[in-house]
This record gives sequence, structure tokens and C-alpha cells, in this order.
Amino acid sequence: MSNSFPAANAPVGEEDHWPTFDITPKAYEEAVAAIVTSMHLELLDWEVKHLDPLKGLDGTYIVDVTARFQLAGMDFLILFECKRHKDPVKRSDVQVLHAKLQSIGAQKGVVVAATGFQRGALELAKAHGIACVRLVDNAWTYVTRHTTAAPPLVSTGVYSGYAITPDGYGDYEFTLLNESPGTARSTLITPIQQEAGESGAVR
Repeated sequence: MSNSFPAANAPVGEEDHWPTFDITPKAYEEAVAAIVTSMHLELLDWEVKHLDPLKGLDGTYIVDVTARFQLAGMDFLILFECKRHKDPVKRSDVQVLHAKLQSIGAQKGVVVAATGFQRGALELAKAHGIACVRLVDNAWTYVTRHTTAAPPLVSTGVYSGYAITPDGYGDYEFTLLNESPGTARSTLITPIQQEAGESGAVR
């Protein structure tokens, strides 16, 4: 995971209404792991690990966060890549995770970003069934596009995850994952079942 800090301003040509926050790389990964652990998806043997070494076809990868579980007698593995970059996640970042999924044989990939995603990254992620999540402090909420100045927000130190998906109209939908088992299941689990049924790619 990158050690760079989120920038105060969005890249030129892109408006970002999510406030930035200062957090160490380790704390960022631990916040992601805590959110994944709290999902309680009512699956067998739900296990979350931080900095998990996994063997792939081309070597060993240290994955930021992993989640394992059993469903219908089959083992599943989800890889979470934590991107605390100063700029929105690029298409190439999603490509790297997709390559890891293929090498390791995991069934699902999730990219968690502090500063959002470029459109190309979201489109590639959708094509390969990779989930995109924005990590924010739970004192911060998404601000719609307007010119009214908002008062400064105070960090609570408790983080929330929002799934980000293209809405088909040139914009995005943001859905809160914390304490939302149904939303978390549709974001992380349902595509896995479909992919497993089509390809039999289970471990």
C-alpha cells in the first residue's frame, strides 16, 4: 500500500467533496480490516487477516486484508487492496489487483480508496467484478454538488466504507456498507456466487 497522504485538493478537472484525513498506512489497513470484520455476513468461518502472505503462481504476495469463508461447502477468498493515495485510484491499480486474483486463485477483489476512483478504474472494476469502496471517517458524509460552504467537520476516528458504482448516467452511486449486511452481501458475496457458478473457480 502506498504511504502517500491524501491531497487537500482534487486533481484538475475533477471535483471531490469528500474531506481528506490524516492516518498512518497501518491504521488505514486496520480500519479496513475492522470494517470487514464487522460485516457479520452470516457465513461459515468468516475470518479476516491483515497483511496476509499468499502464494500465487508467480510468487508470494502480502495482501493488505483478506477475508475467508465457507458457502455451500466451498471455500472462498476475498482480497482487499488498501489505496491511501493522494490521487484517485487509476485503472492500472485495478489491473494489478485483477492480476493478483488470477495468480492467487481468489474469488473476489475489493479496492478501498481514501481519495476515490478515476472513471476508467471503475469501468474496469465493473467489467471484472471487482468492488470499489471509499473509506471515510463516519463524521463525514457525501456532499452533493453545490456552492454553499460547509462548516469544518471533526474527525471521530471511526471509519466507514461506501461502495461506489457507476449509475449509467455519467455519475456514481454511493452506498454505505457499515452495519448493512444486505448491501455488503450484494457488494461482496453475490458476484462471487455467480462467478463460481459460471467458472467453478472455488478453492
